[in-house]
Amino acid sequence: MTIVSNPSADAHEKIERAAHVLKASKQNFEVFTAIYRNSSRFKFIEQIRGSVSKPNKNTYKAAKRLYSEDIVERKIEGRVVFYGKKDFYATHRDKILRLVKNPARLKAYPTKRKIQVTITPKTSYSFQTKARVRQIYVDDIESFSRVRSIQGAKKANVLRLPERRINAGFCRILNQSEKKDWGGERNDIYTNKIRFNGSRKSAAFALKGKAIKTELMPGKMGKNGDQIQRLFDATADIYVVAHNRGINERVVDLMQVHAIGKSISHNKRIYFCVIDGDDLGRLVAAYPEYFLTN
Repeated sequence: MTIVSNPSADAHEKIERAAHVLKASKQNFEVFTAIYRNSSRFKFIEQIRGSVSKPNKNTYKAAKRLYSEDIVERKIEGRVVFYGKKDFYATHRDKILRLVKNPARLKAYPTKRKIQVTITPKTSYSFQTKARVRQIYVDDIESFSRVRSIQGAKKANVLRLPERRINAGFCRILNQSEKKDWGGERNDIYTNKIRFNGSRKSAAFALKGKAIKTELMPGKMGKNGDQIQRLFDATADIYVVAHNRGINERVVDLMQVHAIGKSISHNKRIYFCVIDGDDLGRLVAAYPEYFLTN
């Protein structure tokens, strides 16, 4: 049996996703090609229109779609909108375009979500360990029990919170010492003091604050978009991602993939939790003395 999987980073996931986005429409494909053609870093929208075979209102929609998928950069100078290259996709441009043009190759492209198994005829295999994974919510965690009485909260306070203040708030609730922040860290908080299901558990947190002013995507987590993978490198029972705005479902999908792998490799139950801006706002309202005071 041969298992093809690359746990080193999320590069394959991003390449495959980009190829599917470009394959979804001719405008997406042509706009991507126009942006990543030649050495110019940015192009204004009229330059892009000039490189598309049949420019129309869908050309603008395609550029916005690529930006929303974190495949291109965008900037506005005066009233002019520019779209530009991201280093990752510039490096892998040719591979992405080849996958778009070859549906069979794209379907077979290996990612963490695809496990390719080749079995010799008349030979059977069984996996003795089954994944035991469950997504939990902030209300389920006993250490945060005061949040259960908060149905909703104003977003103004939470939108202004920097990552360090969010970090401090969680650490104070858990009576956990804060650790120094540095770029290559596996997690922002690691603790064995969180209580869940009536017992003490270990947990690893990845936190994002006001520095990211958009919905949280996997590509915005770490310089190489690999922060979720690094989070699950830690040995813990519960893995948490928190952000003071929305969290894209692709973050949830990727956490589930890593939770399954962790559960199988360690033969244990793994929990993962996503705390978006709404739930973080409820936490701040429930514990203002920990989040809003120095």
